[in-house]
Amino acid sequence: MKEKTKTNFALVIRAKIEEDMLAGTYAPGEALDELVLAERYGVSRTPIREAIQLLEVQGLAYRVPRGGAFVAKLSSKDLLALLELLAYQEGLCAMLAARRMAPEALPLLREIVDRCDVAATQGDVEAYARENMAFHELLYASCRNEFLTREVTILRKRSQLYRRNNFHQSGRMTESAADHRRILEAIEKQDEMAAFRAAVDHIAVAGRSFAEFLMTLPDEFIADTNRAASLPSEET
Repeated sequence: MKEKTKTNFALVIRAKIEEDMLAGTYAPGEALDELVLAERYGVSRTPIREAIQLLEVQGLAYRVPRGGAFVAKLSSKDLLALLELLAYQEGLCAMLAARRMAPEALPLLREIVDRCDVAATQGDVEAYARENMAFHELLYASCRNEFLTREVTILRKRSQLYRRNNFHQSGRMTESAADHRRILEAIEKQDEMAAFRAAVDHIAVAGRSFAEFLMTLPDEFIADTNRAASLPSEET
């Protein structure tokens, strides 16, 4: 029972650190100092150490021998590979949702898409980010494949370290909202391939779009090939 309590505590701390990572408190490549984190979260170093190990399993952190732990930092090649895989997993979620979405979930998806349109029109980045998350979470749930949902959620969190300021770019919210509308329309028609293509296109990674995205990132966010944290080959 004592070990279970310790594990649960580490999970709580991991969730707090992860939430701060995704909010931008910790940037890619930033050191995760156990003493600093223990003081910040008001705990001992033991749950901090365990929480960091859990983040390593997720691919959100990596450890350098005798150098400590750091927030995941990717090379441009690895970042492109991650976004490419995310795009196709999103497409598969949308395709399966077009086939399997529960009737009561469709009106909710419409409401979310409408709220995305409003937030984009008003230029409300915080509201848009919130509705965007709701859209994707409902899409994942509606594919009714727990393995796929878990994997796409992990990849989305990893990419979020780099994409959290995406909606501040001029025209990006409007473009994203239009993508959501196309995905919704395909799901309404139960057009699986149209839903797949619309969701893949929603994650822009090809050619100029990726180059432009890369140019918006601070230099320190991108690792050289030798120092990049590798993608986890297996999730436990």
